[in-house]
Amino acid sequence: MNTYLFMGLTLLTPFLFAQDTDSLLNPKIPILKEIILSDDKLSRWAIGSSVQDLGASPNGNGFSSLASLLSNKSHIRIRSYGAGGLSSASFRGAAASHTQIFWNGLALNLQTTGQQDLSLLPVLFIDKLEVQSGGLSSLLGEGVLGGSIHLQNTLDFNSGHETNLHFSFGSFGKQISGLRSKISDIKNAFDVRLYSHSANNNYPYNDPYSDGEKKDLEHASFISKGLQTSYARRFNSRWSAHVRYWRQETDRELAPTISEAQSTAEQRDESDILLIHINHNKNDFEWNAHISYQYSDLRYEDLIKTVFSNHKTHRYKVNQDFYWRFSEKEVLRFENSLQVDKVKSTNFDDAIDEEVRFTTSLNHRKYLTNNVLLVSGARQEFFDHDLSPFLPSLSFQFKLNPSVWFAYSGSRSYKRPSWNDRYWKPGGNPDLLEEMGWMSNLSIVYETTKVDAEKRISLSAYHGRIKNWITWLPSAEYSYWIPQNKASVEQKGLELEGRFSFHKSWGSLCYESSISCQRVNDLNAELTNAKQLMYIPIYQANQKFSWERESVLMYYQHHYESKRYTSDDHNSYMDAYALASIGIEYSNHLKNKPIILGFQVDNLWDSNYQMVQNRPMPGRHFNLTINFLL
Repeated sequence: MNTYLFMGLTLLTPFLFAQDTDSLLNPKIPILKEIILSDDKLSRWAIGSSVQDLGASPNGNGFSSLASLLSNKSHIRIRSYGAGGLSSASFRGAAASHTQIFWNGLALNLQTTGQQDLSLLPVLFIDKLEVQSGGLSSLLGEGVLGGSIHLQNTLDFNSGHETNLHFSFGSFGKQISGLRSKISDIKNAFDVRLYSHSANNNYPYNDPYSDGEKKDLEHASFISKGLQTSYARRFNSRWSAHVRYWRQETDRELAPTISEAQSTAEQRDESDILLIHINHNKNDFEWNAHISYQYSDLRYEDLIKTVFSNHKTHRYKVNQDFYWRFSEKEVLRFENSLQVDKVKSTNFDDAIDEEVRFTTSLNHRKYLTNNVLLVSGARQEFFDHDLSPFLPSLSFQFKLNPSVWFAYSGSRSYKRPSWNDRYWKPGGNPDLLEEMGWMSNLSIVYETTKVDAEKRISLSAYHGRIKNWITWLPSAEYSYWIPQNKASVEQKGLELEGRFSFHKSWGSLCYESSISCQRVNDLNAELTNAKQLMYIPIYQANQKFSWERESVLMYYQHHYESKRYTSDDHNSYMDAYALASIGIEYSNHLKNKPIILGFQVDNLWDSNYQMVQNRPMPGRHFNLTINFLL
């Protein structure tokens, strides 16, 4: 370990330059408001990959959970175990562990499971949200076999002081309160956010084991609290730095399945994240350094089953990237990082508690002509003393005219087995191989902007394979399940997105749509015979209509998923379902202070549906939001 630490620190030392004279103090130079983003890899380097920008204010339109937002506005498949329970995301038929979630460039997936629970991530803590579909490990690192979700915060200089208060009240005891306060001048920017969310989740459902009798969900309460704060300092025109901290605590009761009489299972999640970013920009050279620490403590207890688990993880990471702008048409990027993971778990062997990873990557982009952009990349990772698979990528973009362009990308990706897969007692398999994947993506985009109308249509076609897919299966030799590299999965599909907006004297009308068709099957399976994998819908669609005029906004959104099979032979399945939401927002002033009132009805048609078998979801429910700007 000392060798790797020495390597990381040595790489940093050549860039400890002395500061230049503070040009910001020169009154002759006009200072404009500047917005800082910690990470902007997708816009620069994810050319040819399917990327959806879900907006700079994703908490609008009544969304109170990240899972609900992603399900209604993207191609992501959400699996929820009921209100307040675990929510996971998957892209293009890949597993939830093949989805990486980043916060300001920092991966949030746990070392133990390789996943991140979306129910633990408050929408109120997000300023910008993007989703990227398809494998892209050459740019984003290990684990991006299916896709990635990018949560970002913004800090802006020279914007004065502003405080926002948010309150939300809903069905089944739901209460959300949040605060964001920010203050900045020319050289300093500070932001603090507080968040609290609680709910009883005692919603009624139809019990199929009691002739459809109505019952209330029990033992499903949820309470979560969080703090997020950021501070940025601009030392001069070339040097800046900022520090971010995120603290989150969640306690929840885990409801029984429909087939269980009761549940006493409870889970507590705690996490702390500290992120330091240093930026140096001089002429055609830029250097970024990220130093981070992540801590997670997950405790699970079930008195009936006499189960207690405690997983504590620590992650230390130093990451830096360098940009050389050779010209307006050519940029080279070099990145390296050192990461140390420490895991302490009641379910793991105490002898295995640390893993060291060193990463290096290179990306290059160049305009061959004014209309043709070529981007290439390569990544190599080292785990302790093992060499990971080499990860190349190649993509290009060709502009036919100002309104039409198409792009292509091909990349290789992989995922290392999680700690649970390798070391869980009993059943862990330390001999598992990495899951390997490749994917090609072809997109065509049409976009026009006029004074009174905007149009954007994009169509993506993709094809990929993932081999050595890890599956937990019952063992003939032992009485428990064991993970194995069993499947070889083929992915292919189409994704269509559209957005049309019209601005007239009677208001602004907007229509948004995302439709996907995906075929995902196991090429190694004997019984499936190229049948769709379990829990993956073939069709998924989102539609949204909104109308806005002056201080009033009204919207209707519709989500559809086709049937999902719950057995390999397709003899059992969950029915297709459709969800609708309708809402209204009204803006006004209270004592010269802006106030926004919102009301939303979810599951408008009171659909009876499940995302996970035997886990009922809530019927029709309501949500009232109040936002003050002080």
